[in-house]
Amino acid sequence: MGRALILSELQKRILVSVVFGPILLFALWMQGVYTVLLFALISVVGGYEYLKMMRLGKWDLLWILYGLALYITLITIRGYDLELVWLTFLVLMLQTLFTWNEGSSIPRAFKIAFGLFYAGVLPALIVRIGLDHYGRPLLLVLVLMIWLVDSVAYFIGMRFGKHRNLFSVSPNKSLEGFLAGMLAPAIVMIILYMCKVAWLPAREMILIAVAAGIFGQLGDLLESMLKRYSGVKDSSHLIPGHGGVLDRTDSLLLAGSFLYIALQVLP
Repeated sequence: MGRALILSELQKRILVSVVFGPILLFALWMQGVYTVLLFALISVVGGYEYLKMMRLGKWDLLWILYGLALYITLITIRGYDLELVWLTFLVLMLQTLFTWNEGSSIPRAFKIAFGLFYAGVLPALIVRIGLDHYGRPLLLVLVLMIWLVDSVAYFIGMRFGKHRNLFSVSPNKSLEGFLAGMLAPAIVMIILYMCKVAWLPAREMILIAVAAGIFGQLGDLLESMLKRYSGVKDSSHLIPGHGGVLDRTDSLLLAGSFLYIALQVLP
C-alpha cells in the first residue's frame, strides 16, 4: 500500500507538471501582459500562503491587497522606488501604532515587512526583466535553468550525497547535490557557447547560470527556513503533489530578482 501511495503522489506531481508547466512557459514566451498577470497571481497567492504560515490573523486581506498594489506600482511607475519604501514603512508603522500589543506588535510588523518584500517586491523585479527586455527569452531561459538545477541537485544528492546537514533548515540537502546544481547551468552554458547556440549574449548567459545555480538554490533554502520557522511541510496544499505556489516559485523569486539587479548594476 505504501508503494501504491508513493506512486500515486508521483503521478500527481507528473500530472500537475504536464498541465501547469506549459502554462508557465507559454506566459514567459508570450511576455508582456501574460507575464504581468502570471506574477500578479504568484504575488497574491504567495502573499496569502506566507501570511497563513506566519499566522498573522485578521489583517491578512489588507496586506495581501497592499502587496498587490506594491507589485503593480513597481512595474507601472518607475523612478519612485525609495518613495514607495518610505510609504510602506509609514503604513506599517501606523498600523502597528493603532493595533499596539506589547508582546506581538513588533514581531508582527517585521513579519509583514518581510512578506511584502518577498511576495510583492521580488515578483515585480522579475516582471521588470520581461518588460525591460521584451522580445528576448531571459525569463524563459532562467526558468529552464532552474528546473535543470533542481533536477540535477536532487538526483545527484540522492545518489551521491554523503555530506548532509550542510544547512540546518534543510538537513536532507547535501554538499554534493548543492555543488552539482551550482555547476549544472554553467556546464550547459559552456556547451551551448561551444556549439554556437546563441540564445543570448555570453554576459547574460553567465548571469543566468549564476542566478539559477546559486541564488535559485538559496531561494529554495529561504523558503525552507520560513517553513521550518512556521512548523509546516508545505506553504499550502493548493497544488496536488507540489505543495503551494511558494513551494514552486521559491527558487525563481530569489534567482529572478538577483538577475534583475545584476542586469541593472553590471555593465
